[in-house]
Amino acid sequence: MRLGLLVGIVGMIATFAGPSFAGTVVGKLELPAAPERGPVIAKGFLDRTENPLAEIRKVNLAPYFVVALEGEAKPDAAPAEVTWDLVGESFARPVVAVPVGAQVVIKNTTQISRTIGAAEDPKLIAGPLAPTGTKSFRATQPAIYTIGDADAPHLKGKLVVVATTHVAHLDDTGRFEMTDVPDGSYKLRVFYYDPSAERSGGKSDWLSFTTDVTVASKGKTEVNAKLPALPAAPGKK
Repeated sequence: MRLGLLVGIVGMIATFAGPSFAGTVVGKLELPAAPERGPVIAKGFLDRTENPLAEIRKVNLAPYFVVALEGEAKPDAAPAEVTWDLVGESFARPVVAVPVGAQVVIKNTTQISRTIGAAEDPKLIAGPLAPTGTKSFRATQPAIYTIGDADAPHLKGKLVVVATTHVAHLDDTGRFEMTDVPDGSYKLRVFYYDPSAERSGGKSDWLSFTTDVTVASKGKTEVNAKLPALPAAPGKK
């Protein structure tokens, strides 16, 4: 009987110390308008012209955003492994966010050998990435890395390392969801990867936009916000 009582008490402690004090954060961000098409870099035989039969679809900005909740205590558990697929001539996601210390695995799904590296830290990733092979590494501090292949200038992606385990990507409508968020007060931050700005000498960074989020245990917290207009690329007004 004593053993059964002890097991019951331990079970109750585990229940109260675990996910029972965690909630879910769901939200929708109203994305800003897509930037205008850039100037012609290499002119073909004909001048570029708009399609006379159908409007050209605007760039889908959602894959270029990631969101993070900052403010919780340092987690006891190690961050989960994050896989980033290299598909064809680009990454499956142009930008990914991972917690500090998480193992990042770049998976080459192609039959082409790559030499993947981080522009900001050549020591972060070492050695070639074989066809259908993987390359793994850990980032130990918050930072923004440009991951790519020096032999393929078009192949680039952004790795955003953050000091929180609560990160999410947006779907095509701007929606996101984070589960197992401990109750407490947080700030929601948004990162935007802007390849066109970088080609003009700019950089990608966290938006100045933030919003306060209070998470209740065992509940669902909704966050709806409108993002401000994107900053103009260098040389544009």
